[in-house]
Amino acid sequence: MRKNTEPLTVFTREQLDAYFASYVGMEGGNPGAAVWFCDSSPHPGVAPLSVPLIPHARPTAWDAAYRCKYRHHMERWQSHQKIARIMSAARARVLRTTLGEHDWKHYFDRHLYGPQGAEFKLSLFPLPARPTEEIPWSKAFRRQPELFPRQRYLDLCREGRRFAFIDGIRRLWRPKVVICLGERHADDFALAFGLAQAHAAEHVLQPADQPKTLRVLERDGTTWLLCPPLAGAGGMMSDVLLDAMGQYLSRWLRPDDFSGHVMSEAPETASLP
Repeated sequence: MRKNTEPLTVFTREQLDAYFASYVGMEGGNPGAAVWFCDSSPHPGVAPLSVPLIPHARPTAWDAAYRCKYRHHMERWQSHQKIARIMSAARARVLRTTLGEHDWKHYFDRHLYGPQGAEFKLSLFPLPARPTEEIPWSKAFRRQPELFPRQRYLDLCREGRRFAFIDGIRRLWRPKVVICLGERHADDFALAFGLAQAHAAEHVLQPADQPKTLRVLERDGTTWLLCPPLAGAGGMMSDVLLDAMGQYLSRWLRPDDFSGHVMSEAPETASLP
């Protein structure tokens, strides 16, 4: 019999609002990094709601223990692999080295979302759009009046403390660049980061294959790149596009933005069975 993942406790709006106003639902990494990647929602597999709801006061990271725990799953995480390809291309351009065919794999295996790494990954909304591959939102949260219908949950994040928290940590950490994944979420990105009055322009990525248009916004020392998603028919699916994205990103970066990679080149301390 399939295990029921629905929480047994009915959470109040106040409990959920306080819980969502934290690093919950974010892959994490180094919030002090120059580059942030922002999705609309985390990927399926994020831990379900459980009692008690304890806000995540600190971000997580892909440290040695995390990589050891999930090493058998990571090869299937294609979106994260694409982010590694973007970052490896950016690093090669910044450090003026030749981009090797497998550099993205090394970056993914050793550097991506590391505690002293060059990037941080967050999500506008804290819960996956589909809690698991098998269970839709309507079934997972049908007994949670503040989460069902899903629109009620989205409104709570927008109007409550979640989006305010995101804007607050951006002002605290002041990343150089925030890459927003998925132009169809443009209104939510603008609301969460306070971009209504930001200076806007466009840039066309036009490598060997189909061109993609990026929306470029600037405010308060940070640049936002609103780009197509990493999956789907209209997404940045090709390696050529991802490399071009990394090369474009590099114009905002310096060699010392990758200084944390020197430490992580040391052998991992976690033992693998």
